[in-house]
Amino acid sequence: MTTNEMERILQQHGEWLHSGNGGARAILIDADLRGLDLRAADLRNADLRGANLSDTDLSSANLSGANLSQANLYGSNLESALLTEADLSEADLRRANLSGTDLSHVEAWRANLKGSRVDPADLHTLLGCEMP
Repeated sequence: MTTNEMERILQQHGEWLHSGNGGARAILIDADLRGLDLRAADLRNADLRGANLSDTDLSSANLSGANLSQANLYGSNLESALLTEADLSEADLRRANLSGTDLSHVEAWRANLKGSRVDPADLHTLLGCEMP
């Protein structure tokens, strides 16, 4: 997907989020979004199932409530992103940067976090356990 196409989708998604009448929800199922610069993008409640987001910059993005199940986030930068109530079931987060990411109430069943960078407190939140 080109940067211009993604900007158009983000604009329509923003209208959908804020107006309730106009715009269109971002439905990017199985989309190839590799390497895009999506810093601070508002993708709340977007459908990104199976999307390829490897090496994508999603730092400070709002992905609250987004469906990222089976998404490829290998090597992506999610630093300081909001993932509250997102679905990361079976997502590939290997080598992703999750530093400072809000992982509260995330569904992460069978997500692969091998080699990812995540703060210990955030990992405990993700796993639903308390810090020692």
